Amino acid sequence: MTRPSPAAELNGVQCGHICDRCNRGIRTGDKALVYATYYDADGWVIRRVMCDCGSRTIGLPTDGADEVIVEAVYWRGRLVGVKTVDRSRP
Repeated sequence: MTRPSPAAELNGVQCGHICDRCNRGIRTGDKALVYATYYDADGWVIRRVMCDCGSRTIGLPTDGADEVIVEAVYWRGRLVGVKTVDRSRP
């Protein structure tokens, strides 16, 4: 089964505006890094939203999970201009 593109699926998704790593506020127009995982029943699920202090690589992958880090512009509570930075599976 081919999974949908994380960049396409997460574009326009609503998210929080506080960095999950350093607690700094993310404002409209700021770039954000997002860590998400794929679940068959739910699709791509956002796990963490980070400002530029976040990691751009996944590191050690979680067993059996499809993980992704995307970069996006935070715009009025939503992610826009999303692009994939790193992914655990091709």
